[in-house]
This record gives sequence, structure tokens and C-alpha cells, in this order.
Amino acid sequence: MRKYLIALIIIVVAFNGLQNLRELNDLAIVKAMGIDITEDGTYKIYAIVSDTSEKESTDKGIIYEAGAESVQETVRLIVDKAPKKLYLAHMETLILSEKIAKEKFMETLDFFIRDNEGSNNFYLFIANQSDSKDIIKTINEEEINMKEMLISSTRYRGNSNTKTLNDNIKDMLRPGRDILVNSCKIVDGKIKIDDMAFFKDWSMIGFLSDDYSIVCNILNNNIENTIITEGENEDLVVSEIISCKTDMSLENEKDVKIKVEVKANISETGKNISIKTAQDTLKVQGILEEKIESYIVTFTDKLKTEYNADLIGIGNLLYRKKSPLFNEEDYLNKVNISVEAEVKIQNQGGVIKKW
Repeated sequence: MRKYLIALIIIVVAFNGLQNLRELNDLAIVKAMGIDITEDGTYKIYAIVSDTSEKESTDKGIIYEAGAESVQETVRLIVDKAPKKLYLAHMETLILSEKIAKEKFMETLDFFIRDNEGSNNFYLFIANQSDSKDIIKTINEEEINMKEMLISSTRYRGNSNTKTLNDNIKDMLRPGRDILVNSCKIVDGKIKIDDMAFFKDWSMIGFLSDDYSIVCNILNNNIENTIITEGENEDLVVSEIISCKTDMSLENEKDVKIKVEVKANISETGKNISIKTAQDTLKVQGILEEKIESYIVTFTDKLKTEYNADLIGIGNLLYRKKSPLFNEEDYLNKVNISVEAEVKIQNQGGVIKKW
């Protein structure tokens, strides 16, 4: 009797996962989704669904759209047009309009966070000066892979990051930190990864400039590669950052020290810039260190005076160090921030070889 009972338990456990089993043909696999909201608060959803009727492999799908007062209701209404249940587990891209990001950000994401059939490993974008509908249509018509575009932008420009919604949620739940979300826009009929959107208390405030998106990624250790340009004409120095590490420490109750260690290659110089000796190299490293420090100081000042958002986790540092300043609403304006950059040139470039 005992052997039969054990066998029954094994069978129940082994086949328990099949209770939600569904045939692939019964599902509409969503690749990307865009969400807009009308003036009266109605959601409009545009979903690119894989076209399983095509014999040849293609990134082009079928766009279905619907509108309702909640995200879940809108998604269900699409079934009437598909006519299959939308399957979100393989979705790679979600585009939200600026209006949603500013007014109903968390309410809109709530559906995706709670959906037990979906996955939060997709990339979130804010539509910058464009409707989500137009971006979704362009993605589909041009057969654009937004994941590849984002990885390329992060790797070679440094003005974006490859955080998924899961990563964004972790940042949201971390005390003393406001979040950044990638954005995209349509320029001359083409999609472009654009300036990062910044938030305060889970509501979008605005967009960082391209330069400050890069600085913010440097400070958050999200940089892979970028270009820094200093001077012009004969005094031009162009360097490529190939490695960057930022440490932030609390020296006492309110003194925050930011140290940035950079490895770079020199890719271009004006005729007044010579890098032939060790002294020349030290001079150019000093020029780049001053440039980086200046950028960071300007950016941290803007955090206090203009953005009023903690995009680099100073509050989280105060929280972890149990500083009483963390409990004060304007802690950003009460901390003193010092910046130290250390640049090491790995490759001077040029055509002169040393033997």
C-alpha cells in the first residue's frame, strides 16, 4: 500500500505543471506593445503579434489594437480581434507614452507586474515626442529589433542602459533612489534610442540631455563605452572610455565622496596636443580628469537645483549608513559632494611606434 501511495505522489508532482499547459496554436505571442492614453483616460494598446502563418522567418508581425479603461480589459478586448489570447511571456519591448509616464506610470505597470503568465524581462521605453502607436508601427514596418538597438546604444554611445522592467522594479523598491528609463523617438521616419527619462517618486519629470545621460550612467556603473571630447581645433582631445568604475562613499554624516576610475584610449588630437612622452601622457590624463570632474559636478548640482531627483543613489547611501539626513526631505541639498576622477590612458593612438 505504501508503495502505491509513493507512486501516486510522484505522479501528482510530476504532472502538476501541466495544469496550465496550452497549445502554441492557441496563443498570440506578443513581441512588442505600445500604450497611449487619451484625454478622457482611456487606454489604447497596440500589440505586435508574431505572424505564425508566414512560412519564412520574419520579424514582421500583425498589429492588433483596442481601447478600454484598464490595461487588463484592453488586453482582453484584443482577443476579439486576434482571435487568440495574448501571450506576454516572450515580449521584449514595452513603449509607454509621456502622458502615461507622467500621470499613470505605476498604475499602468501594475498589470504587468501582477500578471503571473507574463515575464518582466522586457525592455521599457518612454516615447519621446512621439506616440507609442507610431513607434510600434515603425518597429513592425522596419522589422526593428529594439533589444539589439538598445544593446548597441549602451555599448557604443553610453547614453542608455540595458535594464529590464525587473531591474527598474528593484530600483523603485530601493530606498533613496529615483529611477531612469530609456526613451526612443522617431526621427526622419527612423527610430532612435534617445535621452533617458528621469523620475521622481515614480512619476516622470523630464528627459536628461545626451551628455548627462552618459554622466548618470558613469555614476551608476552602467557605462560600457563612450566618447569624451575636450577642447577644439588645435587643442582637441578625443578619448574613448573602455572601462569605468565609480565608488561613492560617506566620509561623515553629510560629506559624500565620488571617485571615478577610467581607462581610456586616445582616438583623436589636435596639432597642439602631443603624446610622445610620459609627461605628455600625464598632461592629457589631467585634461580628461578635469573634464570628467567638471561634468559630474555640474550634473550633481543640477540634481539639487533643477531636477530635484536622486538619480545616483545618494539617499540609498545615507540609508545604508544610517545617516539621520536620510529622513529629511531635502537631503540632496544638505550633503556636500566632492568628486575625484582618475584617468589612465591605455593607448595613445597615432602612427609613431616605440621600440
